[in-house]
Amino acid sequence: MNSVVLAHLTEQAEKARNEAAKLLAEERHNKQKIALQLQTLQQYRNDYAAQLQDQMQHGMASYLVNNYRQFLASLDYAVQRAQSALVDQETKLDKSQQHWQTKQRKLASYETLSDRQQAAAVKVANKREQKLTDELSLAMYMRQRGLR
Repeated sequence: MNSVVLAHLTEQAEKARNEAAKLLAEERHNKQKIALQLQTLQQYRNDYAAQLQDQMQHGMASYLVNNYRQFLASLDYAVQRAQSALVDQETKLDKSQQHWQTKQRKLASYETLSDRQQAAAVKVANKREQKLTDELSLAMYMRQRGLR
């Protein structure tokens, strides 16, 4: 493969890998954000439930109990939605991770090809240099033999 073409392919693969890395970072950030929201909702729900228990121990009107329970039900629904969003985000994160890994493997394969190509070029250059050195040595030897 032409070294210019390989360099271009490597550059394009690196750009694609970097874009995939940015997307992966965004997905990780989104997961953390959703997980924090879920944790906050769960804590708020637990605090509110504890508050209801405390209020019930001191006596409370039934309509207030119903209001608390309705609000707890809406919090439960919000927690379920946040849990679902977290599961969805984990799926997106996994896909993004796989996408990045694919791009990374492609880049690594181009880099390996480039390394092999460079090693082959060095080997050819070394052989050429060795041949020139051998020819020069032979010519010097022949001159010395011819002069004596």
